[in-house]
Amino acid sequence: MDEVQQQVEGVSYAPTPPEEFCGRQEELERISAALSRAREHGQAVMISGPSGIGKSSLLNRLAYEVQECPGGLQPPVLRAEVFDLPGMIFFAFRELLKDLRRSAASTRSGETPGAEGMKEAIRYADDVFEKYAAPVEPVGLLSKTGEEIIGVFARSPEVGYDRVYQAFEELLRELGRLTAGTGRVAAVLLDDVHLASSLDRRLLRDVVHDLPPGILLAFTCRGEDGAGSGYATMREELRDSGVPEVPLSGMQRHEIQEMGEKRFGFSIDDAAAGLLEETSGDPFSLMACFNVLRHRRLAPSRVNIADVLAGPEDPAGLAFAALPGSARAWAEELCVLNPPFPVPVMACMLDLQGAGVTLMADRMQESGMFRRLPGGEYAFAHPLLQEHCRRELTADARVALNARAADCFERSIHRLSGRLHVLLSLACHFFHAREYGKAADLNLELGVRFYHREDYDTALMLTERAIVSRERLGDDALLAAARQQRDLVRQKVAGPGRAAQ
Repeated sequence: MDEVQQQVEGVSYAPTPPEEFCGRQEELERISAALSRAREHGQAVMISGPSGIGKSSLLNRLAYEVQECPGGLQPPVLRAEVFDLPGMIFFAFRELLKDLRRSAASTRSGETPGAEGMKEAIRYADDVFEKYAAPVEPVGLLSKTGEEIIGVFARSPEVGYDRVYQAFEELLRELGRLTAGTGRVAAVLLDDVHLASSLDRRLLRDVVHDLPPGILLAFTCRGEDGAGSGYATMREELRDSGVPEVPLSGMQRHEIQEMGEKRFGFSIDDAAAGLLEETSGDPFSLMACFNVLRHRRLAPSRVNIADVLAGPEDPAGLAFAALPGSARAWAEELCVLNPPFPVPVMACMLDLQGAGVTLMADRMQESGMFRRLPGGEYAFAHPLLQEHCRRELTADARVALNARAADCFERSIHRLSGRLHVLLSLACHFFHAREYGKAADLNLELGVRFYHREDYDTALMLTERAIVSRERLGDDALLAAARQQRDLVRQKVAGPGRAAQ
């Protein structure tokens, strides 16, 4: 406990709070111009750049800018994040609805024209999203474990993509009408859309083509070639829509000095700032360097900075170098989980109960390595931290941790609300734990569901897992069935209808 307490002074790697935001004046001006135009014609903007460059922090600042505009009622700012768990169709869009529902609940229908129409549009869109995006039947799942989970899948409701698009389009139209009466703009912010399914990207692409007045849609996309980030696909899909791109690059010398002063209380001279501009200009790397300096109680001189940067080549590795052993152990134990992390599963992974769970939540945020999400779940403060942890695991540790994660999900299943998230997590953990009997059936069944939902990327991934699992089991009959399903998916992927996605 004392070891973690000593690290309380570390600054979190989570997106920067808007009051501590530094630099990016040119980029903010471009986005502010789009915000001004959105009053007359709906606007969209894509913020791009490599991981750790500050895209999510810029969204934080944009939300602040929208809500701090003087005069009138505070406009709604809806924000959601896409997580790296394939198959969570429209998850982020549904999170936007939760934000909008909370905003609408605080609005008095009699005092705000159009408020009742807004609430009705929310109810309808929520119902359509729920029916389309949940290819499992939650009733009856609570009492199931292991192989028994197979068989609880219900027939998918007959809700097509067109109804989803129409419902969300009407929702934005009502939101635009509502804000138009106040002379304000509603901001819809989506983070990490490079992780989105093809269906999510299709909805995003269709929506930005005809945004109603009063709506600003801003989204971030990780722009790294060869990283499988989906950036090239996003640019191609949005090329004809006229959506401006705001690319982020490394911070300049004066911005680095501002960041050091505002976030760490450091006074950084020109020589030290120049070294950082040349070697570690992205905010994540700067944060790692500054946290190590603070941890070692070193002044931010050029000599000390050069010494720190001579350590681990990976900025995330540098971040972990400043952590106490207990915080590193927690990160290693939890890195195999797919965010968002449910608290019961986290507690099970760390073997905590009762008051220990509350203490865990406090210590996690104090470490600066984790962040609490709006729904009460958790995630690593930055994806680079989780990616680093996963890379550092040995093969045996990876198998053991995935086995424990699968066991924890099964133990906690009666306490978890996100049924699809549970099943997708179990399918992943069974496979990586080499529990091929469970992995084969669950991945294939889910693959079939996503095939019928036209999310062919997810369907192919799940089906490939089922094939590998059945190869390891030596079951020729079941293997043939899985390969046949894979061929069906590949035909859809290669077919002419793919272009329309």
